[in-house]
Amino acid sequence: MTVVLGHEWLIAALNAGVLSMITPSEIASKASNAYEKKFLPLWIRGDEAEFFPLPIRANLSLDASDISSTIQAVDKLREGSKQSRGWGYTVHWEEVRLRDFGRNSKPARVTIDSLDDLLRLTGTGKSFQTTCSVVKRLRSDLPDLEDWIVSHVRMLGKLHESVDGLIAVSRFFMEHPWPDCYARQIPVPVDTKFVERHESTLRQWLRLLLPGSAIDVSESQFASQFGLRDKQTHRGIRVLDSSLLAELSLPFAELSLPLRALATLPVRDATVIVVENRLNLFTLPSLHRSIGIEGEGKAVTRLRKLKWLHDNRLIYWGDIDVDGFEILSSLRSLFPHAESVLMDEKTLELHPDEQIPGNHRAPSPPSNLKLHEAAVFQRCAGRNIRLEQEKVLQKYSDAALAALMTGNEKPRNGR
Repeated sequence: MTVVLGHEWLIAALNAGVLSMITPSEIASKASNAYEKKFLPLWIRGDEAEFFPLPIRANLSLDASDISSTIQAVDKLREGSKQSRGWGYTVHWEEVRLRDFGRNSKPARVTIDSLDDLLRLTGTGKSFQTTCSVVKRLRSDLPDLEDWIVSHVRMLGKLHESVDGLIAVSRFFMEHPWPDCYARQIPVPVDTKFVERHESTLRQWLRLLLPGSAIDVSESQFASQFGLRDKQTHRGIRVLDSSLLAELSLPFAELSLPLRALATLPVRDATVIVVENRLNLFTLPSLHRSIGIEGEGKAVTRLRKLKWLHDNRLIYWGDIDVDGFEILSSLRSLFPHAESVLMDEKTLELHPDEQIPGNHRAPSPPSNLKLHEAAVFQRCAGRNIRLEQEKVLQKYSDAALAALMTGNEKPRNGR
């Protein structure tokens, strides 16, 4: 005698103490998880054939404490299966022999056997179609993104509505590296906020599509990294010589300009003094053929864009502390001829009451310091002291800067 899907075997199995049953919704949930984490990564590489049939780890045991509910669970499992609905998961049954009921069939395992079954069961048919569409566009228009496509396949469907604009913007940058324009001036049919909304994706794409010369990896802002004008910070400058002001055709001695504008100044045979504190910039004395520039701390390395700094005397005046000497070292890594001023033992010793605690860091001296600078660095690190440049007496700083210009008394930390 064989009873297929009869309830008698369930009662006998329950009486024997067998476990409980997985539900159709749990199977669908497992399938959705497998679609995201397993199917898409295989599919994008062309290996989706390895995915099917997909075995679903299913608890097909029975609950001996509730016979009625367990029978209903088996019925639901059968009713939700491909055998009943024509699509979805397949229940594989195995024949068992029970002493009192003869041969019977019971669920042994669950699989999903085809892509159609998977998509219908998980409700991802539309999402998969949009993913296919985006992949086709990217592989056709930007084949150099292949590695990115493979590693980001799970998010590609979300780009369906924006992929045309992303491709157009990317092609613009490829054809016009370092465009030096505002994002809204990019001649592609996207809204004015498009680039801003999609900075994260565009940043990843452009790093793969553009030559190294078109990317400033030291910048964190998108605009600065890829040569747009948006959000470019300004640097304060002061021309300290009226004749040099006329030579540079600048309207005012005190200006704030973006680095791209500063880079175009025809500065030659001049002394450039980089200071960290804006107040010190404003109070620099008049000096022959000299310009003062705001350094902005660790952002001093952005001054590398001013190519004319290589051809002019360059002086750095920062705080006498660990950070100040680290900034000096960073500047000197770009401009080896950079000198320091007012960052020596004498200045420190003449201002004992103005010294304050440092930041409690005690690293090794930076590599680009001279011996006397490294000695002051060690003193600051070892004693945890700081002398901020705005605390240096004005008369003393004016005299030290004048001495650098005349050469009558070159400070100990000069070249």
